Amino acid sequence: MKTPMILPWLAGRAGVSDSRAEELWRVACREAALLTGERDSSSYWGMAQQILLALLEQERWQAYPLLVWPWLLMQGGLQRWSILTRRWLLPLLRACRPLQSGRPR
Repeated sequence: MKTPMILPWLAGRAGVSDSRAEELWRVACREAALLTGERDSSSYWGMAQQILLALLEQERWQAYPLLVWPWLLMQGGLQRWSILTRRWLLPLLRACRPLQSGRPR
């Protein structure tokens, strides 16, 4: 089975060796095949990629001592909330933009 060309970069970003990343890719492909029931469709490849990213994230967390995890959870939570807040506020900001441009300065 061919591995994605981006796999070494993802492995380096997660702090995992290339061989371990290849093992995780095979696991992700097996799980994606079980979940989708397919072997070569866009939903299969998308699911395999999502599973791989989740597995790499789990591997990255195993490298840290247990006392660091709460801080990593907090940092990840803040990043996700920041992204969600921007996504929620974007329609509101777009709706207010015409009102601001019509106001005299």
